Amino acid sequence: MRQILVDHARRRRAAKRGGGACRLTFDERLVPTDLAETDLVDLDDALNELESHHERTARVVELRYLAGLTIAETAKVLGVSDVTVTNDWRFAKTWLATLLGLPGA
Repeated sequence: MRQILVDHARRRRAAKRGGGACRLTFDERLVPTDLAETDLVDLDDALNELESHHERTARVVELRYLAGLTIAETAKVLGVSDVTVTNDWRFAKTWLATLLGLPGA
């Protein structure tokens, strides 16, 4: 899901569009509302940076933010406790907000 959203954002940002490429319709309503306010390309870059330092924490962001899983579901997927996911999630939100220059960071 992350790659689909980032690819879509990159295409929209590109100066040239079209060519012989097959066009697919992207339903903007499927994007969570808080994602629409954040530049997805910048978010992807920030997630890549986070992943280079804290791989599991980046995975928590992908599962929680992009896939919409709950803390319990994320913990089950990663094979860790709910407390670990909660701590990783809290750290990731602060780290990403600081890196992206978002208010409240």
